[in-house]
Amino acid sequence: MTTSQIIVAAVLFAVAVVLAIFGIRQLRCKGFCFNNAYIYASKEEREKTDYTPYYKQSGVVLLLLSGVFAVNCIHVISKLSVLFYVSMALTAAAVIFAVVSSVRTGKKNK
Repeated sequence: MTTSQIIVAAVLFAVAVVLAIFGIRQLRCKGFCFNNAYIYASKEEREKTDYTPYYKQSGVVLLLLSGVFAVNCIHVISKLSVLFYVSMALTAAAVIFAVVSSVRTGKKNK
C-alpha cells in the first residue's frame, strides 16, 4: 500500500468515526439537531416542539453515511471492487430514508 492510500484510508476512517459519534448522539437526542426543521425553527418554536423524530432521522442518516465512509476506507485498503457497489447501496439507502422519513414526518405534523 502506498503512502497516499494510507492517508486516504486514515481520513476516510476518521470521518466514519466522527459521523458515527454524531449519529449515536442524535439517536440519543443529545446536542444540536442536524435537521432543517430544527435549524430553521425560531427560538420559540424550538422550545415548544418535540424534535425527537428529527433527531432520530438525522441519527440514522449519519450512521448510514458513517457506513459509507467505512466501506470506502475498506475499499481503499483491500481494493475489492464489490465494495464500490456496497457503498453505492448505502448511499442510496441514506437518500431514500431521508426523503421517505421527511415525507412521513411532514404528514404527521400537519
